[in-house]
This record gives sequence, structure tokens and C-alpha cells, in this order.
Amino acid sequence: MKDGRHRFVRLVCIGFTSSALFSTIIACVDDPLSPSATLPDAGGSASPDAAKDSTTGRDASADAAVVAVDADVSTDFSTLANPNGAWTYGYSRSDPTGGDAGAFVVYTAVSAATPDIAGWYDPANVNLGAPAAWRNTSAVINTSVAPGEFAMHPGMAGEYAIVRWTAPAAGSYAVTLQFKTGDTGDTNGFLVHNGVALVTEATTSTEAVHELEVALAAGDHLDVAVGSKGDFSYDSTPVHLTIRSAGSDH
Repeated sequence: MKDGRHRFVRLVCIGFTSSALFSTIIACVDDPLSPSATLPDAGGSASPDAAKDSTTGRDASADAAVVAVDADVSTDFSTLANPNGAWTYGYSRSDPTGGDAGAFVVYTAVSAATPDIAGWYDPANVNLGAPAAWRNTSAVINTSVAPGEFAMHPGMAGEYAIVRWTAPAAGSYAVTLQFKTGDTGDTNGFLVHNGVALVTEATTSTEAVHELEVALAAGDHLDVAVGSKGDFSYDSTPVHLTIRSAGSDH
């Protein structure tokens, strides 16, 4: 671990003292970056036969209900709601693969103390802004997180910051995960399926890319967790994660 003398935690709300860090808290407001836009109603008064494939006679609406998954933790991030579609942002009190990990705690508030990098946190359990999940929507690098990157910061008391994806349907999913080096602190990381570790990184600074295919039942959870390794200073860690229907062409 790096020299801990005279250090301050750098994360989403850098430049603020702990007493003022969350003096500005916004309610969930319309987020122009949210991926959950609603398509306009096409309208019209097509006949019942128009809903059937002209060559097979199959009900086209049944096919339309099967939608290929194409999820990206960075581009899908939103401060509009938590859960946000299949994504949920939160933390566990300890190692999420251990028997004493405790409940998954969902963040309930959004901090806007630093412009362009608003993120989720738990006002009932926060120290210098952590644990937290956020995205750098600015045009410059912030705490070693590049513009557009999603990042997480673990907590001071050993909390693991977690982003959870819940499978909307049973199937096989292609998962690509990379922990980036991020800020100067050292962190560890996991990819966990319903409490069982699929990927374990003792240090996230290797920037290894993990590609795997995972069979999930509807409602199964894939959790990506970032831990502090005992010192949560300078621990903002970018996470690149995509989840797609296996075999889909994206």
C-alpha cells in the first residue's frame, strides 16, 4: 500500500471537507443521460392480420417480446432511479463472497457536490463520500477516472462498493469485465454470481480483461464488487462491464 501520511480520500466529491461533502443533495430528477427513454407510440389502426408474419403466419408480437440484452455499466448509468432497469448500485458490509457479507444495501441518495460527476451513496453510512458509485460525465479526467467511465469507491469500514445486474430472463450471457487502475490507492475486485465468485482479483491494477459466458436464470444476480484492502484512500476504481445475450451480434 502506498504511504498513508497526510492523505485525503479523493473520490467523487474531491475538494470538500467531510462536514460539507454532502451539503448539496439532490432528489432524483430527470437525467438526460438515462438510457430508459420511452419510444413514442406508433399509433395507427392496423388490422389483426398485420401483426402476423406474412410468410409464416406466426404472431409477430411474440417474437418482439424476445429482446437481446446489450447492457453496458457506463452508458447505462443514471442518477434518475436506483434500481435503474436491470442495474442496482449499492454495497455490502464486507467481502461479498463470504458468509458474513451481510445484506446488499442499496444507495438511496445522489450527491451533486461536484459538477458533472454526480453519484449514488447511502446517507446513513458515508465517510468522505464513500462507499459510492458514479460516472465521470465531465470532459476531463477526474481522480484518474476518464471521461465517460463508470467508477466505484469502497468504504472506510471495509464496505465493498457493488454494482448489481439482474438477469431479465433465463439464458446464456457473454460477460466482459475489466477493472482499471484508477486512482493511486490499491483495490481488489470480484465478479460474483449469486454469492459465488467467478472472477477474483487481488489487485485491480493489472487491468486484466475477463471474458466469460454465464448461464443465468431469470432474476439471478451478477455483482461486480470493489474493496479497499484495508485502506480506502484514493480508491476510485473504474469498472468496464458489458453483458450481452450470448451469440448476439453486437
